[in-house]
Amino acid sequence: MDIRYIKQHGDFALTMVNDIVLVNAKGPWNTECVENFGLTYAGTVYKSGMLRWADIVVLDGESLLVPEAERALTERIGRAIAAGLVQVYIVTEKSRTAATSVRQIKKLYEPYNIRVEYVTELDMAIELAGQADFAADAQQIRAFFA
Repeated sequence: MDIRYIKQHGDFALTMVNDIVLVNAKGPWNTECVENFGLTYAGTVYKSGMLRWADIVVLDGESLLVPEAERALTERIGRAIAAGLVQVYIVTEKSRTAATSVRQIKKLYEPYNIRVEYVTELDMAIELAGQADFAADAQQIRAFFA
């Protein structure tokens, strides 16, 4: 008998504050992690009734995706954009692989017409989201990532 244990590598926490999805993403990530993320994202965002929203994603640790996870996440990004995702803020202050991670993430969003901002600090993402007319509750956002 061949018993295989498929384990998730990487972790995430996700919540929605007003019209902003907050994602604390600790890598590296494999396909199982991306699949679980997709289910959680869909269960949170799509059921919220929001027609337009932004993501603030804080990269943590070794924030890289294996190739299979990269493909899986690209598909999920497409679904989110089709459903109402209009802006993404990627925060690199906690990433140990920031430069490489940014290159990888740029490839993920390349097929889509969406604005992605790369910032080094969470406060900059909060400020930019507010300037873009998202309801950026700085206190709640900081508390989630604390």
